Amino acid sequence: MIRRATLAASLAVSTIALAGGDKKDPPAKAGAKKAPGPRMEPDDLPGPQPEVAKNPAKLEVPPVPAFELPASEPGFHSPRELRVHGKPVLGTEIQVKGYITWIYDCASALAASNPKATRAQILRSIDKDPTICDRPKFYLGDARTTPRDASIWVVDVPRPATKAERGNRKQSELKGWWPEVPKLALGDHVVVTGTWALYSPHDEHNTGGLLVYKTLEHAPAPAAPPTTAPAVPASEPDIEVVTRPPLRKPVSEAARNASIDRLNACNKAIAARQYDAGIAECQAATKAWDGNHLAWYAWASAHMAKGEWQKARDTVEHAVALRPDHGMYQLYHGISLYEAERERVRDEQARKDGKKPDDAAIDTSQLKLDAARDALRRAIKLAPDLWRGHYYLGRVYRDLDDVKREAEQFGATIATHPSYRFGYIALIELYRHWDYIDQALAVARLGTANVPAAEAGELWFEVGMAYDARREDDKAIDAFGKAIAGNPNDLSSKFQRGQIYFRRNDAANARRDLEEVVKSSDPRIATTKPLASQMLSQLANKR
Repeated sequence: MIRRATLAASLAVSTIALAGGDKKDPPAKAGAKKAPGPRMEPDDLPGPQPEVAKNPAKLEVPPVPAFELPASEPGFHSPRELRVHGKPVLGTEIQVKGYITWIYDCASALAASNPKATRAQILRSIDKDPTICDRPKFYLGDARTTPRDASIWVVDVPRPATKAERGNRKQSELKGWWPEVPKLALGDHVVVTGTWALYSPHDEHNTGGLLVYKTLEHAPAPAAPPTTAPAVPASEPDIEVVTRPPLRKPVSEAARNASIDRLNACNKAIAARQYDAGIAECQAATKAWDGNHLAWYAWASAHMAKGEWQKARDTVEHAVALRPDHGMYQLYHGISLYEAERERVRDEQARKDGKKPDDAAIDTSQLKLDAARDALRRAIKLAPDLWRGHYYLGRVYRDLDDVKREAEQFGATIATHPSYRFGYIALIELYRHWDYIDQALAVARLGTANVPAAEAGELWFEVGMAYDARREDDKAIDAFGKAIAGNPNDLSSKFQRGQIYFRRNDAANARRDLEEVVKSSDPRIATTKPLASQMLSQLANKR
């Protein structure tokens, strides 16, 4: 019997489970007597309550599409192929065929942020000090009309030498001394040779990938678009789980009661967010009785709340070893395995680049996620309504580039917890990444109907993005307006709405939205500010 009624506490984190099989005794020799093992008894210590949504609505999530991989001409890659399936070629030199959909214009960007300067003054400033400009770059898409957010970046493009840099050299003498500057024009069909990467030597970075420029050639437009093929995920064997509670070593009533008392104190401290105190109490609980799997679980949850993923992983392993049949233990183990592995790769990248860990991008190709994946699979097999297990498993499949299973798990997250906005956002981003606009819109609208209004701003942004892609401008403007109403500082929505106003020649409204973007110092919109500046410059020239 459990001595205190306060044993069950709600723990505000998630994780998953154990790898490795059961150990077996070596075969006994013929005629040998088997030595008696230690006396064991049934485990009557209850497990934690499963973390499931209360009274979830009945939802029909859109069916998972085929995920057709874009095909390319032999020897070449397409921009869309790299966007949706570029991980296998990270770090390699490739050739990409596509259309130029946007070109960075330093003069326009500077004009928008310096409205009193003349163009001649700006050009003289650039020639005197080219470092006031970003490195030249452009976007490459599969068609002339491909939106910028569906194009890939081409970065570290050579710029012309300034007068000071040229010195007395003639233009003909620059070849071999100064990198050849490509001739760029919107709509040009080109072949770009470069390295597909997450970072460039000049510190451009994009977690979705970018092309570090080497050379460019103009090419005739193709006669017909390449065919596509469905993405076929590798087969995944069924996962085995333990469903019957293992026996445990006997424990004295005194040791058990002492351990439960310290566990109750641990839970009380965690509920008050006094995590260090909680860890100390749970530690004492396991010293009194190392078979107290609830104490190991609570101890791990405190480390998880502090973002101490490796400690959480090592701690919750004890709970999993004692009771592998509990889905919540498997869940916490899986989450901590996943987050600890991401932390390891991020820290290694930070040391390599001489950066702070928070500033380093994670190269998902370096992640070792089998253990985390298997633990999460065990968790949801034991308890199918563990919505956080589905969500984290979707993240694992995303990092493994297994898009169909990713979509299935994010869909299951929505079905088991209809008010959890992050499940919708993850699935929408996946569909938008693959240009499945109808599916993205259906999921986004489902989210706005089920997520609390105070949390639905990001979902209205996604509704706007889908309508924008379909060129349903009035509906897109209305959706972005709802996102901004929920969060007046939503610069991403203002930028997207400003683009639509610009396209419709509504100068006053476009200028209002785009000027807010240009004036902001928010690093999250750093990549959109040059685009906003360029549009503002074009509006100024129309006056």
